[in-house]
Amino acid sequence: MTTILELKDVCYKVDKRLIIDHIDLTVKDGEKIAVVGPSGSGKSTLFHLLNNLISPTDGELFYKGKAYKDYQPESLRRQISYMPQSTELFDTTIGENLAFPALARNDKFDSARAKKLLASFGLGDYKLDTNVEFLSGGERQRICLARQLMYIPDVLLLDEATSALDADNTEKAEDAIFSLAKDEGVSVMWITHSYDQSMSNFDRRIDIVDGKINKDNKGDIDV
Repeated sequence: MTTILELKDVCYKVDKRLIIDHIDLTVKDGEKIAVVGPSGSGKSTLFHLLNNLISPTDGELFYKGKAYKDYQPESLRRQISYMPQSTELFDTTIGENLAFPALARNDKFDSARAKKLLASFGLGDYKLDTNVEFLSGGERQRICLARQLMYIPDVLLLDEATSALDADNTEKAEDAIFSLAKDEGVSVMWITHSYDQSMSNFDRRIDIVDGKINKDNKGDIDV
């Protein structure tokens, strides 16, 4: 496997507080990495750095061997796709939500892919012209995931992506995402507080405490 992301001595400081404290990290293409740790440990800030939403105060990040600063920010974010925990839908139809990534790229909406993604997330009974207004929280979260995957990134960053889902729909969502990682070589980094059996699908578990990588377990794990 080749290196897709690399962090070298990365820090992020606000006032005098080090939120990310001298992190070195290498991510290979197709790796599936669980990111765990207590609340406030810096996990979401790390993802903001990886998605180029903020810049490190020290150290440097690299994508495919080239420094982040040498890329156009929007181009980088399309290849390193980030779904935050608080992602929302537009109050329109399912189809209009799934078409938004194409609209942002001035591209044609792939309705066939949209329907396939809906089916993979257990929403195949819904039509694209269904209004999202009356959908449950779990259904809305699955549509957010489908929208995130309308285009295949090199790296997928997920922050508590299945927190509103029951066990059955969590399994469907994980199956869809891990299949993408396997079939398309997408690297997945997933912030999670879930320690159920399905987490054994990850190749690595990174434990972040006080802005530092406390543990980096490689090989077969049971989170």
